[in-house]
Amino acid sequence: MSAQQKEAAQWVQKLTQSKLKIEDHAGHLITDPKQRKFYFLKKQKHLDAIKARKRMLYNPPAVPLCNNGSFEEFQNLSGDNVLNSFSYTVGDPLNPIQCQSVSENANQPIKQYNPSDFGLMASTVPANFLDEYIGNINGFDQYCLQVSYKHLDLSAMGLVQAKRFKTDNETRLKFNYKAVLQTIIGSDHDNEQPYFKARVVSSSGAVVSEFCLIGDETNCIFSRAPNLEGGSVVLYTPMWQSGILDISSIPNNEEFTIEFMTSRCGLGGHFGYSYVDDICFLHTNENLQGSIELNPLYKICPTMPLSVCGDFTIPNSGGISATVNTIVLNVRNASNSIVYTSSSPVTLNLVTNQFCFNLQAADFPDVANAGYNVDVTINYGLLQTNCTGTSFNTASDDDANPGWDIWFLNCVACDIPLQTASLLLCDTNHNGREFFNLSNAETLITPTATGLTFSYFNTLLEATNNSNPIGNFANYESSTVPIFVRVMQSATCFKIIPISLIVKNPSASITGILNVCSGSTVLTASPGASYLWGNGATTPSITVNATGNYTVAVTDNFGCMATGAVTILNSLVAVQPTIVVTQPTCFFDTGTIEITSVASEYSYDNGVTWSNNALMSNLAVGTYKIKIRTAAGCTSYGTNISIVPFLSSFPEFSSINPVFCGDIGSITITATAPWYSFDDGLTWTPNNTKTGLPSGTYLVRIKDSFGCISNFNSVVLNGEFLDAPLFISNDPYCGITGDITITTPAALYSFDGGTTWQTSNMLGNLTSGSYIIKIQDAQGCTSPNVYVYLDDLQNSYPKYIISEASCGIYASITITTRADAYSFDGGLTWTTDPVLSNLVGGIGYNLKVRKGANCFSYTRSIYIYSRYKPIPVANDYETTLCDDLNDGSENVDLTLFNANLISNSASFTFTYFRTLSDAENFNNAINNFTSYNLSNSNNSVFVRVTSAEYCHKEVALRFSFLDSPIIVMGDSFPLCVSKTVFIDAGAGFDGYLWTNGETTQIISIDKPGTYTVTVTQNHQTSTGLLVCSSTKTFNIFLSNPASITKIQTSDWTDYNNMISVVVIGIGNYEYSLDGIHYQDSPSFFGLESGNYSVYVHDKNECGTVKQDVFLLMYPRYFTPNNDTYNDFWKIKFSEFESELTIELFDRNGKLLKELGSRNGWDGTFNGKELPATDYWFKVTRGNGKVYRGHFTLKR
Repeated sequence: MSAQQKEAAQWVQKLTQSKLKIEDHAGHLITDPKQRKFYFLKKQKHLDAIKARKRMLYNPPAVPLCNNGSFEEFQNLSGDNVLNSFSYTVGDPLNPIQCQSVSENANQPIKQYNPSDFGLMASTVPANFLDEYIGNINGFDQYCLQVSYKHLDLSAMGLVQAKRFKTDNETRLKFNYKAVLQTIIGSDHDNEQPYFKARVVSSSGAVVSEFCLIGDETNCIFSRAPNLEGGSVVLYTPMWQSGILDISSIPNNEEFTIEFMTSRCGLGGHFGYSYVDDICFLHTNENLQGSIELNPLYKICPTMPLSVCGDFTIPNSGGISATVNTIVLNVRNASNSIVYTSSSPVTLNLVTNQFCFNLQAADFPDVANAGYNVDVTINYGLLQTNCTGTSFNTASDDDANPGWDIWFLNCVACDIPLQTASLLLCDTNHNGREFFNLSNAETLITPTATGLTFSYFNTLLEATNNSNPIGNFANYESSTVPIFVRVMQSATCFKIIPISLIVKNPSASITGILNVCSGSTVLTASPGASYLWGNGATTPSITVNATGNYTVAVTDNFGCMATGAVTILNSLVAVQPTIVVTQPTCFFDTGTIEITSVASEYSYDNGVTWSNNALMSNLAVGTYKIKIRTAAGCTSYGTNISIVPFLSSFPEFSSINPVFCGDIGSITITATAPWYSFDDGLTWTPNNTKTGLPSGTYLVRIKDSFGCISNFNSVVLNGEFLDAPLFISNDPYCGITGDITITTPAALYSFDGGTTWQTSNMLGNLTSGSYIIKIQDAQGCTSPNVYVYLDDLQNSYPKYIISEASCGIYASITITTRADAYSFDGGLTWTTDPVLSNLVGGIGYNLKVRKGANCFSYTRSIYIYSRYKPIPVANDYETTLCDDLNDGSENVDLTLFNANLISNSASFTFTYFRTLSDAENFNNAINNFTSYNLSNSNNSVFVRVTSAEYCHKEVALRFSFLDSPIIVMGDSFPLCVSKTVFIDAGAGFDGYLWTNGETTQIISIDKPGTYTVTVTQNHQTSTGLLVCSSTKTFNIFLSNPASITKIQTSDWTDYNNMISVVVIGIGNYEYSLDGIHYQDSPSFFGLESGNYSVYVHDKNECGTVKQDVFLLMYPRYFTPNNDTYNDFWKIKFSEFESELTIELFDRNGKLLKELGSRNGWDGTFNGKELPATDYWFKVTRGNGKVYRGHFTLKR
C-alpha cells in the first residue's frame, strides 16, 4: 500500500469513528458503522476522481480589482477556453458546516460553458441560462459564473478564488448574485443548511469582510419552488442581489483574495448552488446589508450645539424591506471609552435617508483640552411578523474622519481657523506612490498664512507632541494616506488638522459579449471623462466585427488615465439563444417556443433539422433541444426546453394551529378564486376560510371560473402537543437482539414514526438500524418524532457525551451506550459507572464497553479539548467614604477599589453595573465609572471581574457615606486698623490647618486678605481609619472709627428740626443721638431745638466717635417787667455759636439793637422802654446763613 493509500485509509477510518452526522439522498441519517464506512470510502474515491480529473493547474496572478469582473474574458489552455483571473477547487468542511469556510488554494481553471461538461463545481453559464427553478437567470453580457451545482454526489463545496489588488483607493467590493438552496427541517440538521458565502481574505490570511446566506424556509426573501425535492423545499432568489464587502482597510497594491463558495448541506443529502456576475458593477437595489456613514467633522473648538450628520441605506430583498429601529451615536474619549451616547437623532429623514444628532457642551467631560471621536450604528427591524428567519445585520461607521473628529485644542485666545484639504496626484508609474509638495496644502487649509508656521507629521501623536516632523515635505513620497499638519502661531497657540494625500490610479475595463458569431458585438469601456480606443474612436462604446485584441484608454475627471484590453477569441460556438416559452394552459394542451435571438437558422431537435422559423407553436408535451446557427456558420450549444402538462400554481394560504390537545384550528386560502377546497378537491366551497379543523393534514386547492383546478398545497395543523418521549434502548450484541422501551406513559406507542401503533411500550428482537418512536394519548394527540439508533455493539463505537470543562466546571464523560461494564482507558480497567467526572481536560481517553463476559465494542478515541479554568477569587467589598459637599451624594472613581476586590488586580479586567442581573448578563455597563454618582440610598455597584481566560465572577461593591465636618464660621471678618483679630474655627475637630500653616483652633490675624482653614474629623470604620475634611474660605477686611467731617442742621422750629452727619472712613457705620439707640441713616428728623450729641459707631466694633450739635430757636414773646421771669429776649443756645450776630428792628425797619451770641435784649432803646408791639430780628450765623423772624414784646 502506497503512502497516499495509507493516508486515505486512515482518513476513512477516522471519519467512520467520528461523531460526524451523514445522511443518504432521502435525508435519513446513516448510523450503521458498515454503512458509514462505505459512505466515506465512496467519498474518498470521489475526491480521488476529482484530483485525477485535473489536467492542468492554474494559479493566475493578482490583477486589479475589476479585471474580468464580467466573466467574459477567456484564454486557451491546452485546447480549452478557461476563464481569465479566476480559479476554483472543491472544499470539504466537516459538519456542522453551515457558513464555514475552507482554507484551500483554488488551482483549477474554470472552463467556458459547454453543456457536455457535467459535475463541475465551478463553471461559466450563459447569461440567459435557464435554471430549473429561477428560469432565465437574466445575467449580463454573455456569461455568468456558477458556483457548485445541483449535484447528488459527495462533494460538499465549490470554492472560487480571484487574486486581486486595489489601485484607486476602492473601499467596497461589489458584485451581483443569485442562490438556489435546498432547505432542510428537523433538529438533526441544525447548523447544516446549504449556503452561499462571499468573503475577502488578506495576504496574511485574515478575513477582512464576509457575509453568508443560508437556506432558511422562514427567511421571506426567498421564493419557494412549487415542487419538493426529496421531501425538502427548494428556495431561490429570483432577482439579482447586491453583494457588498468592505475592503477599505486594504492598502493599494496589496494582494488579497476574493472567495465565492456555495455548499450543499452538511450531511450530504441536499444541494445548493449560486450564480455571480459583474464584479464592480451593481445591477440591482436588492441587498441584505444596509450601510451608514458619518459626514466628516474635522471640528476644532466647535460652537455648540454641534451637528453630527450622515447618510444611511435600508436593505431590502425579495419584496421584504427593513425598517429603521434605532440609530445610536457614541462619543468616545482618548481611551476609546464611551462618554456620551444617544439614540434620539434630532432629524431622521426616511426619504433622503439622512440623520442628524446635536451635541451640547455638557455631553463632553472635558472641553478645555481633549479630543473625541464619534461612531454610529444603525439597527434594522422588520414589519412582517411571519419572517422569523429574515434579519438584516446592523451597520456602523466607527469614525467620521482621520484624527480627532472633535478636538478642544487651545480654544482660549488661539483663533486659527482651519479646514481639511486633499492633495491629489495621478500614479504615473502605477506603484501606488507619488511625490507631493505638502506646502501646497497651506493655502487650502487656512485663509491666511501670515504669522503662521506649518509642520507635517505622519501620525496624530507625533503632531500633538511636535516630534519627528516630515523633513522633505516639499518632495515627500507617499501612498494614499492622511497627513497631520501642525499650524503654529506661537508655542502655546497651535492647531492640528489632517489632510489627505491621494494617489489616483484608476483601472479601466471593457465589457460586452466577446463573440462575433452574429456578425458584430458592442464593446463598452468603464465610466470616464474621455476615451481613446485603439482604432481611434473616442466614444464610450464601439461596435466590432472581428476577433482579436481591443484596447481603450480611459481618462477620469482628474486627468488620470488607465488602459483596458480584451481579446475576442476565435469561436464557432454562437451565443446561447434567448428563448420565450409559453406552456400549456387549462384550455390549450400545447405550448409555444419562440427564439428571440438573431440567427439565420433554428433547430428544435438538437441540430438534426434546421429551418428559418424562430417560432414553433402547437408543440406537444415533451422536451425540445434548441440550437441556432448564425450567418457566420457558428452554432450554439443545445438548450433543453420542456413543454409540460398544465400545472396550475400552488395556492398561498395561512393557518392557525390548535394550541392544546383537543383544540381546533383554521385554514385561510389567500389566493383569490371563486372556489376553494380543503380536502384535495372532493368538495368545494366559495368560502376561502375553513374553521373548526382538528389537528391533521389538509390538501388545499382552488378552482377558477373556467373550472381549472390548481395543484394542491399540503397544510399541517399541529397535533404534537405531547412532550418528546423518553426511552431506554439496548443495542444488539454478539447475536443477541436489542430492544427499545418507551418510558413515558401513553395510550399508544409507535416505533416507526406513527405508521403503526401498539399498546406495549416495548419493542424487542431488534437488529441494528434507525427507529422512530412516538406516543399518542387517549385524545389522539401525539408527540414529536424521536430517532433511536441501534448499532451492533461488537461492530460499533460507544456513544458518549462530553460535558465540557469551563470556568469553574470540570469536564466529564458519559458513555450513553448501555452495557454491563465501561472502560475509559481502552479496556485496561473496567467500571460499572458510565460516568467519568472531575476531569481538567486537555487529555485523551479510549472508550470501550462490554456486554456479558466477552462481547466488546470497538475502542473509540476521544479528546477533551476544553480545560478547567478557575473562576476569579473575588470578594464583595464594603467601604465608607466622606461626603465632601454634605449634599447626600458623591462622585466616585470605582477603579480605585479594584485592588480591594481581588489580589493582583492588574491581571484582571473590571466592568461595572448597576444591578446584579446586568452584571451577570453583561448588559447596560456603567460608562462613567471613573466618576459615578452614589449616595446612601444608591450605594451599591456590581462588578464583573474577568480573568485573562475570560472567566468571571460578579461581586458587590458597597459604600457608606459620612458627612464631612461642618465649619460654623462667617464668610468675612473685620480687622481694625493697627489691631489684630482672633478667628475661631470651632471646637470638636481632630485637626486644623490654616493658610498660614498654624494648626490651632484659634489664630490671630493682623493683615487683610483671603484665608482658608481645613478641619478634619477621624472615623474608625470597618476598613480602617477614615479622615473626612472640610475647608472654609473666608475674607479678612479692614475697618476703622469714623471721622466726622461736618454736621448739617436744619433748625429754627420748635419740633421739626434736623441733624445730618457727614463722615469718612472704611468701616460700616451706624448713628445715634443718645449712644444707645442706633440707626443706619446719618440723618435725624423731627427734632426739638436744643443741645444734642451725635454718636457714630463702627458696626465692626472698631470704635465710636461723638460730637455735640445745637439746634437754635427764638422766643415768640417776652415780658420785660422786672419780675425775673422772661425779662430778656434771647436766641436759645446762641451762646454755643460765638460767631453768631443778632440785629433787632421795629416795624419800620429801624435798627434798635445789635446783640452778640451771649447777649439778650431788655426791650429798651437808648435807655427808654419801648412799647408793647411786634419786633423783627435778623440772625447771621458764622457760615453766612441768615434767618429772619419776629416776636412780641408784652408789658
